[in-house]
Amino acid sequence: MRACAQILRGCRVAPSAPRLPPWLYASPSAASAASLCPLVSSGCRLASVASSERSGREQHSNEPAGGGRLLEAVRLSLAAQQRRAEMGSSELEKVLDSFSDMGFSNAQIVQLFGLQPKLALQTRLAVVSELLLLGLDADSTLKALQKSPDVLRMTALQLRRRADSLRKLGLGEGTLQRVVSRCPGIFTLPWKKIDAVVRVLREKCLFTVDQVVEILHRCPSVLLEEPGDLEYKFQYVYFRMGVKHKALVKSGLFQTPVAEVKNRHIFLERLGLYQTPDKKGQTQIVNPKLKEIIRASEGDFLAKIAHSSLEEFEVFKKLLAREEVDLDPASEERDSVSDGEGEGSDSEEGD
Repeated sequence: MRACAQILRGCRVAPSAPRLPPWLYASPSAASAASLCPLVSSGCRLASVASSERSGREQHSNEPAGGGRLLEAVRLSLAAQQRRAEMGSSELEKVLDSFSDMGFSNAQIVQLFGLQPKLALQTRLAVVSELLLLGLDADSTLKALQKSPDVLRMTALQLRRRADSLRKLGLGEGTLQRVVSRCPGIFTLPWKKIDAVVRVLREKCLFTVDQVVEILHRCPSVLLEEPGDLEYKFQYVYFRMGVKHKALVKSGLFQTPVAEVKNRHIFLERLGLYQTPDKKGQTQIVNPKLKEIIRASEGDFLAKIAHSSLEEFEVFKKLLAREEVDLDPASEERDSVSDGEGEGSDSEEGD
């Protein structure tokens, strides 16, 4: 119980296109609430930690007030979802009191019950309790569940095991909370998918363990990417642009679509503003840093880095897309097949 209390102590609830220059046209080279949440059974009220925050929120006129009004609001929420709440008032009131003790405002509780309305009371309570035990506060927990409502369909044991597996990847408590808050879908992903992404980062991209942890901390949604797409993005930036691991990790690359990276890089390259480093890592010009290229808004990128107009950039992107289609063997094969089918149909009509 003492160990649990230590964990919970950290859980503070509280017009026509312009003609471009020639160089742009060609490419270069379910248990009880007491057993699931010790806070509820021991009488340790999380609301005492966040009472000042909650009291401020509950002064809003649009928020349900009082136990009776909250009970009615939850029932109306379930009815609005066309679900019949087959539960006794006393049981529902106990669960509502538990959520209140955990630091949820009345309005937040109503929103919680609007997610997965068919869910059993104790299942909902168990999942929320487990997320709080991970160190999320009430507001972060609600936002996480709104992003990924399917998390509510998991058991407390499944959540606990997934959290333990994520810790084994090197995600400490602070980092784990950030990852869960920003990408709660990580709980419902098959573990094989997560393991495949981590293997690509370590074995194909050759990032160190610490670098992988930093990537997951900065951009947890990287776990949602397909491993093959992730490897291609890395190879493009590492070999084509000549960016090394350390700079790559801190650049925010994994938050940026690869198409956007390529568009901006090749545009700068054809303007003579970017060169791929030679084998010694040297260039004849000073390249802009990767994070400057991909983090800048489109307006800042064009004005401060490319020194070009939006019209030029838009026309360039269309030309580049055509080039890539022409260079794609699969598209050529599709074209030849469709041409053959057309000739066949013509001959049949002639016959």
